[in-house]
Amino acid sequence: MLNYILLLVYIFSYLLYYNLLINGKEDSKRNSKQLDSSEVNSYPEPEQDPNSGPEQDPNSGPEQDPNSGPEQDPNSGPEQDPNSGPEQDPDQDDFIQKSINNNNLITIEHKHKLSEKYLLNLSNLNYSTASPIYNFSKDKNTLLNEYRNKSGIYLIHNNINGKRYIGSGMDLSKRLATYYFPSRLCDGRYISNSILKYGHGSFSVVILDILSNTSSSIKKDILSKEQEYIDLYKPVYNLNPIAGSSMGFKHSEESKRLISEFRKGKPLPDETKKKLSALFSGELNPFWSKVHSAATLEKMSKSKVGKLNPMFNKEKSKEFIEHMYKDRTGPNNPMFGKPKSKETLDKMSKKVYVYDSNKEFIILYDSIKFAVKDLHIAAETIKKYLDTDKIYKNKYFYSKLK
Repeated sequence: MLNYILLLVYIFSYLLYYNLLINGKEDSKRNSKQLDSSEVNSYPEPEQDPNSGPEQDPNSGPEQDPNSGPEQDPNSGPEQDPNSGPEQDPDQDDFIQKSINNNNLITIEHKHKLSEKYLLNLSNLNYSTASPIYNFSKDKNTLLNEYRNKSGIYLIHNNINGKRYIGSGMDLSKRLATYYFPSRLCDGRYISNSILKYGHGSFSVVILDILSNTSSSIKKDILSKEQEYIDLYKPVYNLNPIAGSSMGFKHSEESKRLISEFRKGKPLPDETKKKLSALFSGELNPFWSKVHSAATLEKMSKSKVGKLNPMFNKEKSKEFIEHMYKDRTGPNNPMFGKPKSKETLDKMSKKVYVYDSNKEFIILYDSIKFAVKDLHIAAETIKKYLDTDKIYKNKYFYSKLK
């Protein structure tokens, strides 16, 4: 009986937590209205690697209004002025993205050169730092290699509008790498949206303090030091002015199930889908240039046979059947009136190399159609003997030059 009561209390507490979390997200979205339509909508942030370092939850605790508080000149003290001067507003399609390495890390680059009116200067910080100033795009490799297995505090500075973000990490290398992950750039955080908007090259990074090696670092000490810098610089991108993170936290299986149930029936907004599609297209796709093995293909085939097939014993609707047998000739064909490139035509048409019984080259046909017309041999027959190394009427047929 006691276990049953405890379970009810746990479920009630969890539902209350999510209610507060949803309300917090709505307040957070109102605070971030100054970002333009290029910002992506939020969806549940992926579970954080316990070694990736502290990360502030923008939805917990009291939120800081980026437009409130006394204005300060970013060049005359440690605090920046987020609202002085008109903010440059790049268009939604003004950025391009490219792959960096085989780890699927990417940088967002703006198509146009933006005016950097608020360049970071170490003298303006008024305190000594543990590193020089790095560019978030050009110095990516240095940041990820130089601070591996080192705990510390970092500052990200927007050179376009002077806004800043302060964070910390048990392993600075792993923590900073998250700003190059496509999935994390679409998590809806204020700093992530700004990187998508202006591009990595518009941001400077400086390591404010290195505490110790990762193995000897204590979470409490890191958060305490991070809070000191947040109080000192009052960074606008830190919607939550209290240092805190989910470092080392792992959801239980029951929590994962509840989160899954909560997300069911709530598809991602079209704008978020568009951003994810752009960030995972082409070479950014994890499966880019990879090919399924024969064993994998066989497993995939068997996984959809019989009762495993989603359509097993299900009747097709009238609309679905009509769509299957829809006339796709003439104007109904999606490719109607669209010219095909030479490369596409070469792929569609299979060349036929004809050899005599002694395997001496005779003639080349640009397609099976031309071979049928000239040789008076059925198309199916040519396809049957093509590349089989079997002779037919004293001739060999190949799709490639031998």
